[in-house]
Amino acid sequence: MHSRALRYFDTVARCHSLRQAALRLHIAPTAISRQIDLLEHQLGAPLLERGPEGIRLTAAGEILAEQARRTLRDLERVEARIADLKGLRTGRVALRAAEGTVAGLLAPVLAELNREHPRINFEISIASACGVLTGLRAGEADIGLGFFMPPRDDIERVASAELEHCAVMAPGHPLAQRGQLTLMELIDVPLALPDERFGVRQALERAAKARELSLLPTFDTASLETQKALAMEGSALLLLPAMAVARECRLGLLVAVPLCAGELERARVDLCVYRHRVPSFAMEACLERLVTALEAA
Repeated sequence: MHSRALRYFDTVARCHSLRQAALRLHIAPTAISRQIDLLEHQLGAPLLERGPEGIRLTAAGEILAEQARRTLRDLERVEARIADLKGLRTGRVALRAAEGTVAGLLAPVLAELNREHPRINFEISIASACGVLTGLRAGEADIGLGFFMPPRDDIERVASAELEHCAVMAPGHPLAQRGQLTLMELIDVPLALPDERFGVRQALERAAKARELSLLPTFDTASLETQKALAMEGSALLLLPAMAVARECRLGLLVAVPLCAGELERARVDLCVYRHRVPSFAMEACLERLVTALEAA
C-alpha cells in the first residue's frame, strides 16, 4: 500500500470531496479516483459512498482513514528523524492547545522558534483538555497544552504553571478601576463563561458553592473569541488567567483585575506529550521553549 495512495485517501476523508481534495493536493480529481480504486481493489471493499451531499466514508473507509492518519504521521516522524541525522534542523510539530494559552504563551514561543529555525513547520489546533489527550494518544499531536489536564498513565506532564484568575472586562466597566475583586461583588454582574466541561467553570462552581453564592452566566459559550467580544462590548465580565487576554490588555481593549487571594483556585496549565513517542529535533526544540515560557509565567 503506497504512501501516495494513503495521502490521497486521507485528504479526501478530511475534505469529504474529491474536487476539494484535488485542489488541496494540486492534482486532477481523476488521479485521486485511480488511487482510491486501487485501494478498494487491494482491500476488497468499497471505501467511499457518493451522495447528493458529497462523499461519505463507508465502515471500511472509516477504518482505513484512522489507520492512514497514523501511518502518515509515523512516516513524517521517520523522515524528521532522518533529517535530524543529516543535521538539517527541519521537521514538523503538531500542537493541540487550549485557546486561552495561545496569545500569552504559545504564539510568542512559536514566533521566536520560527525566527531561529525557519524550516520547522507548525500545525496548531485548538482543543479542550479531552481533545488534547485524544490528539496525543492518536498520534495527531506531538505536544499538548491545556488547562487542568487529567492525569493519564500514558501521558507525561513535562511542565506546569499555576496562574491566578482575573476578572476581565472593558476599560469602561464600573469595576475596571478596582485593585482586586471578590466573587461576592460579581453576583449581579453579567458573566460570559464556558460550559461545565471547562476547568474554570468547574472551579467557579466549587468556589460559589463553598460561599453559598449563585453565579450563573448570562452568556454561555466555549468560544474564547466570543467571550472577549462580549467583554469588549461592555456586555459581560470574564473569569480568566491574564495570559488568555494578554494581547487585548496590551492594546488597551480589555482590563484584567485580579481576584482576591483564595477566591478562586488557580488555573493550572499543563504541557504534555505522549509518553512512548520518540521526539524529533523540532519537537524537542519546541518543548524546550515552552518549558522556559511556562517557568516564567
